[in-house]
Amino acid sequence: MATCMTLNSRLCVQTILKTKNNTLLPVRYRWKPPDPDIQILPPFSKRLADWKSRYQLPASHGINIGLRYDNTQKSSTDRTMVKKWIEKRQPLEAAARHGELHVDLDQVRDEWYRERMPEHVKTISEHYGIFRDLFDGAHFLPVIPLHISYDYNEEYVTPVRFGNIIPACDASSKPVVNFESSDDSLWSLIMTSPDGNLEDSSKEILHWFIGNIPGSLVDKGETVCNYLQPFPPKGVGFLRYVFILFKQKKKIDFKDVQRPENCLSLKARSFSTLEFYRSHQEDMTPASLLFFQSEWDKSITSVFHHLLDMKEPRFEFLHPPEYYPLQEDFPHRRPFNVYLDNYRHIKDIQEEVLKVKLKDVDPLKPPAPRPKYPNTVVLPPSVPTWLKCKIQEMKLGKKQWAKLTDNKD
Repeated sequence: MATCMTLNSRLCVQTILKTKNNTLLPVRYRWKPPDPDIQILPPFSKRLADWKSRYQLPASHGINIGLRYDNTQKSSTDRTMVKKWIEKRQPLEAAARHGELHVDLDQVRDEWYRERMPEHVKTISEHYGIFRDLFDGAHFLPVIPLHISYDYNEEYVTPVRFGNIIPACDASSKPVVNFESSDDSLWSLIMTSPDGNLEDSSKEILHWFIGNIPGSLVDKGETVCNYLQPFPPKGVGFLRYVFILFKQKKKIDFKDVQRPENCLSLKARSFSTLEFYRSHQEDMTPASLLFFQSEWDKSITSVFHHLLDMKEPRFEFLHPPEYYPLQEDFPHRRPFNVYLDNYRHIKDIQEEVLKVKLKDVDPLKPPAPRPKYPNTVVLPPSVPTWLKCKIQEMKLGKKQWAKLTDNKD
């Protein structure tokens, strides 16, 4: 048996076979082999160029604009710590097994600040897009430990970490800022939000700016912009609020970014950290950062109405219509009523539910109380399976039948 010719069609391949009696027998295959002359995928160079055109990184990506971070002794320090840990491991393991091991968390935090904090915070900030949105991809290592906290009450405080969630009502007043520095050094502290500008989405909102801070005395610095609490609008989710600490080489005149006293204009508070840094990059260097996230709560309404004197904006997400594939004539292994409901108009389903609800309503009598266990009645065996599932959903108030009763599970 030998193959004489091959005829290609759109649905199949027809092969003509020649038997011993010289009889031609057509054979049809339900597949089509790939044509070697047709290139299915573009070359790798073209795909790489297309990817770069769509996901091209900014020109400043990967540039370190921060202070020098000396980590040359980290490997030897790690080896020393491992050696000490091996010497102390056995008594520590015994104490842990007996529940007598005590770990000094302050010491652990201090070691982390000294050895791993700058690299870890840089990774977290890149994950949250802080460097991308504030410095156009340029980064820095926060080598100065910065501590910021909001007073929760007389006993407790709410610290700002690296992306933790703080309610907007807890950040209504300016926070307490602490960091270690020499007395003859100058610093600037900025609090900005890259997500909360309602006037210009391409810029940020400046919430706080203290410049020319002598040493670590934030209260003695120059107030360039007074503090404004976070006000994330309803429906936008969590917004980022970033604190950036700059180290100055000399005293700087901030007249170009000075805001009016008690500034409440969102347009006047529009700010760009990138433009600000470019204009002062010769005299200041970013040294540390912290940031938190916040979402709408009830206190935001009074902020818009009484503090900002404007109508409170509300945002809603428009969900795209749910996708269903092309309807099949015979949907196997699926209840036909549930399958057909996917292709019915929502008004038809609501009309069916309303008819069922009004069927047992008597305008002269109060509605009957819902039974405590509505699904305990056993249905007769003659009821088909699809109808049993539908009756159970109606009794339990599931799916579209949730509005049959006011008492929802």
